[in-house]
Amino acid sequence: MAVGIVTFTSDYGWEDEFVGVCHGVMLSISPEVRIVDLHHSIARHDVRHGAVVLEQSVPYMPDAVHLAVVDPSVGSERRAIAVETAEGAVLVGPDNGLLLPAADACGGIAAAYSLEEARFLLSPVSRTFQGRDVFAPASAHLASGVPAAELGPPAEVSSLVRLEIPEAWEHDDHLHAEVLQVDRFGNLQLNFDGARLKKIGLSESSSLEVRLEGHRLQIHHGATFADVPAGDFVLVEDSYKHLSLAINKGDAGAKLRAASGSTVIVGPINT
Repeated sequence: MAVGIVTFTSDYGWEDEFVGVCHGVMLSISPEVRIVDLHHSIARHDVRHGAVVLEQSVPYMPDAVHLAVVDPSVGSERRAIAVETAEGAVLVGPDNGLLLPAADACGGIAAAYSLEEARFLLSPVSRTFQGRDVFAPASAHLASGVPAAELGPPAEVSSLVRLEIPEAWEHDDHLHAEVLQVDRFGNLQLNFDGARLKKIGLSESSSLEVRLEGHRLQIHHGATFADVPAGDFVLVEDSYKHLSLAINKGDAGAKLRAASGSTVIVGPINT
């Protein structure tokens, strides 16, 4: 069934022509396709960042083919795949773990296929730009109604590369966590939600101790950024139900020199 929409996520950025060329390839194959540029500033080569963004975003998208390219092993033996989910979404990209968290968020994997059928790819296939030659054309054909099974042989689901996104863990009255990503406002999205705070008895605490990148901070646990004066830290639940460390009208990432993967300990304030 033709869905007519492709969402597009990559680490290509906007400084080069890569995103535009992929648009052109898709429109050349299917002029009626609508393309939603979801995110092209994924941290370079950071498959986990791409997987987190895709997992959180895809449930809010319409019925679509979801094209994602964060592919540091482009040109190697890694497979190019299309993944069908139980809820009907199709994800296209490299078999490096990028797609599977989003597939899980869409009901789990129903089937997967290797993108090998030459008539649905450009020729020749570049070893360095397979977003253009493999993933974009395959996505356009899928969006125009070509069944995923026609794009290549089945791929055993158990053989797909799985990327585990780490979860916070409890130790007594503390959570040991990580920064999942830093948005353009400098907010640090952490890998736990309010339920994990409740589990260690801290969900009702108005202030928490946060240790991060050598800093030991007393942070207000609030509902909105504006719960604290401009320039102050606050810990809030973000729009994806994760806890995020922010500065009201400021940049927590820059202030703390924190990044994706920074370790965080959250606990009660010791008086």
